[in-house]
Amino acid sequence: MIIENPAEAEKFLKQVNYYRFSAYCFPFQNPHDVFLPDTTFTKVKELYQLDAALRAGLLVIMAPVEIFIRTRIVYELSHGWGAFIHYGPGNFRDDFNHAEWVTSIEEEIKRGKEEYLEHYKNKYKGFPRLPLWMTCEVMSMGSISLLFKGLMPDHQRRICSGLGIQQFVMASWLHHITYMRNICAHHNRLWNRELSIRPFVLRKDKSWLALNLDPAHVFTTIAILEWICRKAGLPLCDIEPVFEVMNRIAALDPRFSSWMGIPDGRTAGWCWEVAE
Repeated sequence: MIIENPAEAEKFLKQVNYYRFSAYCFPFQNPHDVFLPDTTFTKVKELYQLDAALRAGLLVIMAPVEIFIRTRIVYELSHGWGAFIHYGPGNFRDDFNHAEWVTSIEEEIKRGKEEYLEHYKNKYKGFPRLPLWMTCEVMSMGSISLLFKGLMPDHQRRICSGLGIQQFVMASWLHHITYMRNICAHHNRLWNRELSIRPFVLRKDKSWLALNLDPAHVFTTIAILEWICRKAGLPLCDIEPVFEVMNRIAALDPRFSSWMGIPDGRTAGWCWEVAE
């Protein structure tokens, strides 16, 4: 590796640590761990920083999607079945461990420090049992994902209405989004990660089939988030900067595009403009 400025490199590694940085060196090494010709510290550092930008950008995109999902669950379930639907075991599938899920969300509620929780606790009976619209604000994304997966099919269908996907697809996507959210929040390497929790892709849908998406890589995550944003009428302005980051990563090496799951023959960019 060519280290253009040893003092700057030392300063950077004191902030990042070499072990973390070394994961970004591997793509620039041969099978014998020898750096490829002309590999510079600056180039590897740029990859590291772009991956951080990719994680940050993905979190920005996921935020309105997560809020939308919470809102949709609250609206459809509370209007259809009441404020405390989530405490009724009969509203969930037989194979769903409802008691365990309730215990888990009540622990989340007890840990909460929001003022509205204290207000409810002091004014109403039944705490930590809360109406659905409050519960969904407290729940982690993992708990939201489990809630949706456990609901009866009629409830799931109402939540999925207008999104152009079936219930089992939504369950898969929520699980995947939760997983990706955790990767980003814990600052784990993302750009070339082979994802262990993979989303269901609509292989029988012509538009999905034409894209030939690989669910094992991050570009498919972006495509899913774009799909939800378009169907739900959410802003798209935060997605384009993420495409720009991915294309900057791809420009570092011809191999990197496919390692992010970008289909052959294209750059990172909009997937569903025709679907609007």
